[in-house]
Amino acid sequence: MTHSPLSRLSMRRARDGKGSAFRERDAVLETGSPRIGRGSGRGSGSGQKEGSSLGPGFVLAPWVILVAAFAGGCSRTAGATAAVEIGRLGATLGKFQHPRAIAVNPKSGRVYVADRSGRIQLFEAGGAPVLEWRMPEWEKGQPVGLAVEDDGSLLVNDSHYNRILRYSPDGSRILASWGAEGKGPGQFTFGRDVVVDSEGCVYAGDYGGLNDRIQKFTRRGEFLLEWGRCGDGPGEFHRPQGMAIERRGSAEHLLVADCANHRVQRFTREGAWVSSFGKIGSGPGEMRYPNGIAIGLDGAIYVSEWGNNRVQRFDPDGRSEGVWGVPGRAPGELSTPWEIAAGPDGTLYVADYGNHRVQAFRWAGGTIALRR
Repeated sequence: MTHSPLSRLSMRRARDGKGSAFRERDAVLETGSPRIGRGSGRGSGSGQKEGSSLGPGFVLAPWVILVAAFAGGCSRTAGATAAVEIGRLGATLGKFQHPRAIAVNPKSGRVYVADRSGRIQLFEAGGAPVLEWRMPEWEKGQPVGLAVEDDGSLLVNDSHYNRILRYSPDGSRILASWGAEGKGPGQFTFGRDVVVDSEGCVYAGDYGGLNDRIQKFTRRGEFLLEWGRCGDGPGEFHRPQGMAIERRGSAEHLLVADCANHRVQRFTREGAWVSSFGKIGSGPGEMRYPNGIAIGLDGAIYVSEWGNNRVQRFDPDGRSEGVWGVPGRAPGELSTPWEIAAGPDGTLYVADYGNHRVQAFRWAGGTIALRR
């Protein structure tokens, strides 16, 4: 594992005061003019849409869109669920250019988002932008996987540069880096998602050149094991995309959104295949290019489907419990969604890639308040 190999990093904070340049041990940070984006009123820079007031300091989005398709084949419009837009097209703090990777700090509820401009942005749980920084390199491609570790550090699967980066929570330092281009242990072809289990072990997806697999590392980046190959059998993958750690009592499993096989696979932390669910299609329990996966507070499994422009909810046994979203541009509608993440309060965040925004919602009857 190589520590701090990268020399330059651009970062802007949403704070008062003039920008400055200063050197850290691991990176040179250039802070430009502050990007202040709190609140949802015009001119805030946050890109949030203003809704009806709930009292001092809060705004509730007025959009109510929830389409539920149940396993029995019938569909109906369910109870009110708020959908809040965070961001819009742009290259400044609080705006996005095709967001695709997303992760939530399970303690603070803060949200990290990576987009195709090579930036990572940090938002408050309610959607107010806090700060941003740019990847050291991004011309060849941008990251597609983010994960927050127990101490708040941020892991980034830097896909096109064949490495895992660990950042300090505010992005000011690169704490560690490991990986190289190749097909051997600890190497990557095109990295996908990254997740962390309760013991701090890191799981990273990889695909390309018939090298579709999952690799497991220690927290220090030391290679432990790998499993998988290109195929459609149990334990095989066609582009292992999103991942999530599932906890059932004392047991933990790794769930993998097997994107081009249109299914979700479940594994032990040692890589043994346990089960799978899903097949290609648009009906209940079917999927079309699942890109992201998240576990809710109640153990429900949420899958964002790139090809069906929706989020589908499953029970822990893989039975469909409904879908959220339809194709489109309006609030509550989706365009080729990528990752999905669950917050500690039950809020779900979807990287609405084609609409250049993140949408936040609660599954049933929830409301989301944005603090000014």
